[in-house]
Amino acid sequence: MTAPEQTAEEAKDPFADEAWRTAIEHAAGCLSCRTPGATCGTGEGLLHAYEEAARQARSEEAM
Repeated sequence: MTAPEQTAEEAKDPFADEAWRTAIEHAAGCLSCRTPGATCGTGEGLLHAYEEAARQARSEEAM
């Protein structure tokens, strides 16, 4: 998994926080996510969902 653009503590949106927790919980129990150089489609999808939620939260704050 790649590093997120924003940490869960910085996210002010409950959905972004929940998406972050879901991604972290998956990564903690997933051998592929914990193996350097390995890829995990589920982990990547969860991380992208978090990144999108965090982007939306930031854009709503800017309005």
